Amino acid sequence: MAPERLTLADVAQAAGVSRTTVSNAFNRPGQLSQALREHVLATARGLGYFGPDTVARAMRRRELREVGVVFHHDLGYALSDPASIAFLRGVAQELDERHLTLQLIPKMGRKLMLEAAFQTTADILIVHAEIGPEFVPELTSARKPVVLVDSLVPGIVSVRTDDRVGAAQAMTHALAARPDVVVVLCFLVTAAERERVLAQRRPPRSGYIGTERIAGYAQAVRANGFEAQRVVWIEVDDQWPETAGERITELRPRLPQGARLAIVAMSDRLALAAQKTVKSWRGVKVVAIVGFDDIPAAASAGLTTIRQDHFLKGQRCVQVALDGIHPPVIPVQLVVRDT
Repeated sequence: MAPERLTLADVAQAAGVSRTTVSNAFNRPGQLSQALREHVLATARGLGYFGPDTVARAMRRRELREVGVVFHHDLGYALSDPASIAFLRGVAQELDERHLTLQLIPKMGRKLMLEAAFQTTADILIVHAEIGPEFVPELTSARKPVVLVDSLVPGIVSVRTDDRVGAAQAMTHALAARPDVVVVLCFLVTAAERERVLAQRRPPRSGYIGTERIAGYAQAVRANGFEAQRVVWIEVDDQWPETAGERITELRPRLPQGARLAIVAMSDRLALAAQKTVKSWRGVKVVAIVGFDDIPAAASAGLTTIRQDHFLKGQRCVQVALDGIHPPVIPVQLVVRDT
């Protein structure tokens, strides 16, 4: 089935106005009151429609030349992390087919500077980074189309993975091995945020991957009747995933002789680093290790993991931005291997 394309008529119906009014909002703003125009534009953004003059018209005139990707880590990470590379390959394939160029805008350190990103010469932005509330006004008032990746901002389209479902699948698999203790290797989340999520049976959807996966893990723990106090949460900076081995080593003295240990990690790279460390432990039986992503190294190591198609995600971001397709949720799949 061909992807659904949004039209002026779709916006008109949603906004309760005529098609001509929608056209005027984009092309002849002086014909409308400011309040009416803002209502129409807000409705259009909520649907994921950015107007015929931003993309379609530029394509007809061959004015559209470049798509910018605002990335959640620095360039070294973007060009070495397997999942990130797959995502960028998906973006690149779509741009190659359209004879467009790519501008990669890295997030330096932990600071995302969207204001600087919006000064880019790129005609469209794909924001693959965590969006805090302080950035919402910049996004909603952007003068160019914006597509988010794995984030939620009202009125802005987002291509995302169902992280909560994937995390629940990972934890369910680990608990089936009857562990005494489960270690969850997490991305950086404040203790207050984690406790807030754990205290709710059905927390609202979050725009942060880490929070969504915590919610999924906790859901599976409750569903399987596993005691919450037997789950140990260890945070690891995903900029340096190899440090997961060091972090889990801190837990070793607390484990009783003969303990059955399961490890659930928010990425394959975290899981693989932990696997390398615990394989030499004596007196502890590692009954399950589950990652997330299904990077090539996961298959080589026999790692059980949650597969998400990063390449497809990159493709869909471009298709949402340029073709107006409805933003999809990228499916996940439990891939059972040796762990």
